[in-house]
Amino acid sequence: MLRMIIQKELVEKLLNAQFLVASAISVLLIIATIVTLTGSYRDEVADYNDRQLTQEDFIAHYGHLNRFGWMAQPLRPPPTYGFLVEGIDREAKQENFLSNPMPVLFSEIDLIVIVTTILSLFGILSSFNAICGEREAGMLRQMLSTNISRSTILFGKFIGGSIGLLLPFAIGILGGLIFISFDSKIQLGGLDFGVFSLIILVSCIYLSFFYALGLYFSSRSQSSGVAMLKSLFAWVVLVLLLPNISPFLAARLYHLPSKTKIDMEAWSITSDERDKIVAQRTNEMIRTKYADIAADLWKSSAGVANVELRQKLDRDPALKARFAQYQNNWMTMVNQVNETQQAKSTLLYKDFEVRSHYQEKIAATVASISPYGNYVFIVSDLTETGIQADNHWQSQRENYFTSMNPILMSIYNDAVKKNPRFSVNDFLDLRGFPRFTYQPVPLWDKVDSSLPQVGVLVFFNILFLAGAWMSFMKYDVR
Repeated sequence: MLRMIIQKELVEKLLNAQFLVASAISVLLIIATIVTLTGSYRDEVADYNDRQLTQEDFIAHYGHLNRFGWMAQPLRPPPTYGFLVEGIDREAKQENFLSNPMPVLFSEIDLIVIVTTILSLFGILSSFNAICGEREAGMLRQMLSTNISRSTILFGKFIGGSIGLLLPFAIGILGGLIFISFDSKIQLGGLDFGVFSLIILVSCIYLSFFYALGLYFSSRSQSSGVAMLKSLFAWVVLVLLLPNISPFLAARLYHLPSKTKIDMEAWSITSDERDKIVAQRTNEMIRTKYADIAADLWKSSAGVANVELRQKLDRDPALKARFAQYQNNWMTMVNQVNETQQAKSTLLYKDFEVRSHYQEKIAATVASISPYGNYVFIVSDLTETGIQADNHWQSQRENYFTSMNPILMSIYNDAVKKNPRFSVNDFLDLRGFPRFTYQPVPLWDKVDSSLPQVGVLVFFNILFLAGAWMSFMKYDVR
């Protein structure tokens, strides 16, 4: 009996002109989106390669210690699955040669947008009249007059309707993958097809939820019009309202100062406050330890180290040695102040980062109330276009600078030993310096981080399917 109900649902869907038109549009949209994003992805890869070559050329010809920090910035490659999902906008953090302002006005559609909005709405429109529509047509009473149980009818409609909903999605994805397979610049391996399989599975769970949601309201309504209004209202709340208000609600629940304010405080610590401390300690040093040469020091610090003062230093070796001692002690003091102020600035940014992550977790928790938020988190993690990949990149970038600084200073010190007059602005051969290599997030880590969200999606399916079953058990078919 269950198989018969499933077949009936599928046949009705496949013979329905509106369903076929919507399916054809979905397939074409998915394929067109993959084709468009593939072109953008190829441009991003070419741009990444150009930036690497430019950076290498710069280091080879203009490398010196004073420039290396900004000249050898780690470059993040385009995400491997950029032809499927856009994810977090990388233009805001990274300049490139193809900066294009148009996507800000006309955002590109990706797989997440298609599944979360278009296909989910398609699911609602396919299921809102699955029960009440059959009642209005008199078919429900005829089916119940046979030996078919209400449970069989409900689960048969759910399974058959979900399969019918997933067919255009699967066909579109298959067509897109066939197109990608002919692109020589995109090389896919076994793990990549594993990721595709997981995305398809999660998409099936997500879309089946909206079919269950439509069934739930259909089994609680006596007319198709009322069921449609209830279903569309729920869709608006779950897809448009909850995910979009989550960051604003998190900001209300846990307030953070603006990034601009933190930058201004950090600048004050490392600039104005630092200058005041240096000036205060310089005066104290001169007054307590170098009072004997204070007059000459004030002249020197005031920029009047004229020919007369230099001649005086040349005539008096003891005074010259005293000046050199002061300069060494002063530089030591300045370096200590710089380190202290930089540590305070770093602590300020670390505290802001910790608090930002906490606010981010609150926003993610609120967004997870909706299946939309869970699906976005899962797919963006699997395709390395979301928060997890962004944090992974930032961690690798910081670790690279931390581990490479001692190596860089060792190369510089070796150059100074060979040439005592060597300075931070002289050319330094850094062609053999270890370059940054981005390591993608391991597949198991991506799967592990996605399991809670998958569990939530499954729970939503069970919850609304159980609600539809309980409602249908006492549904008046007259």
